[in-house]
Amino acid sequence: MEGITSSTVGYTGGKHGEPNYDTVCRGDGHTEAIKVEFDPAVISYERIMRKVLAQASGPPRKAQYMSAVWFMDDEQAKVAKQVAKELGKDREGVPILPAATWHDAEEYHQKYYEKQKKTLPRVCGLRR
Repeated sequence: MEGITSSTVGYTGGKHGEPNYDTVCRGDGHTEAIKVEFDPAVISYERIMRKVLAQASGPPRKAQYMSAVWFMDDEQAKVAKQVAKELGKDREGVPILPAATWHDAEEYHQKYYEKQKKTLPRVCGLRR
């Protein structure tokens, strides 16, 4: 999206002090998440929340795959809760939570889809 200046894949919300993909998969309580930085002169937090929450789903069986929003301040909380309500995501159980400790995921998880696009034509070629 235009206005997103960076994104980082990581883990948040759990109890394990140093989560990694293996501990998260074993159920340490962390959620796989994306930290997004944006330029508010280009895109509003509300617009980002509309995009994110439109794609969010109700609670899964494992915290690892939970759709959620972690807000940084009271204004973000207010906007996220309002958008969730308008989209009916509050009834689906999509949590809006205060930001928790963030842990960057391993390098091989960063920009995963971009890395896959580089190999996609070769993979598609093999399937033909």
